[in-house]
Amino acid sequence: MRFIHITDTHIGPTPDYALRGVNPYRALADLVDQLNALTFDVDFILHSGDIVDDFTEESYRTARTLLEKLKRPVYYLPGNHDDAKAMQRALLDIKRPKARYDQVIRSGGVEVITLDSRGPLDPGGLLLPQQLQWLQEQCKPKGDPLVIALHHQPVHLDSYWLDQGGASWEAGRFMVLKNHTEFLEAIKPARKRLRGVLFGHIHCAFQVVEQGILFASAPSVAMQFYSWPDQQDPIISEEPGGFNVVTVNEDGIIVRQHYLKRQAISS
Repeated sequence: MRFIHITDTHIGPTPDYALRGVNPYRALADLVDQLNALTFDVDFILHSGDIVDDFTEESYRTARTLLEKLKRPVYYLPGNHDDAKAMQRALLDIKRPKARYDQVIRSGGVEVITLDSRGPLDPGGLLLPQQLQWLQEQCKPKGDPLVIALHHQPVHLDSYWLDQGGASWEAGRFMVLKNHTEFLEAIKPARKRLRGVLFGHIHCAFQVVEQGILFASAPSVAMQFYSWPDQQDPIISEEPGGFNVVTVNEDGIIVRQHYLKRQAISS
């Protein structure tokens, strides 16, 4: 089974919306063109959050004008810049939206669990007790190959601002999933069939192996941030937007990173 992992498109209310010197709409349009032109088959596209930048239904409708052009099915999970109910109404046409948007996707003999990891204080993440209980019930030792996806980083990444929060941020603001230890405990029973945990949020590509589990982030479609070990605050990098191609089989997982041509605008 093969799918595309995209994340952090940060679309605004209009196509000319600018963010840190970049036009996210133009970057997403470029991505859509590239994904539609792929010469190999993929089962679906997974968007791991921050679909929009400002929580509004207007921005979801703007994003939809591009995302609905994709030729493969797209599955979404909310990020810290998303409003889960607005996303469900404006992007997915769900009339009775849920406060937390978790789902199980089954495709090609593989199970994919997606989690709504939005925390109470932006940009941090938190899984609620009922979510952790549900996750543990899904993570049985035996079953099909499993992939888990969420927006927030569930492991430390050897970068000061990613692991501890920006030095210039007010106290209590951080990037990492707050209850990452409980998350790791919940998924441990499925470790033998768990092929990997995918995430976004950090605007750069990372691969970490912890307790025998692969954790891999995709680059943001819109823009990347530097993440050096001693870096105190987020700084936008010159790296272009991108996406991951993920292949899952009985024996393991392959994650390929691919980058777009960076779309800059005048500041």
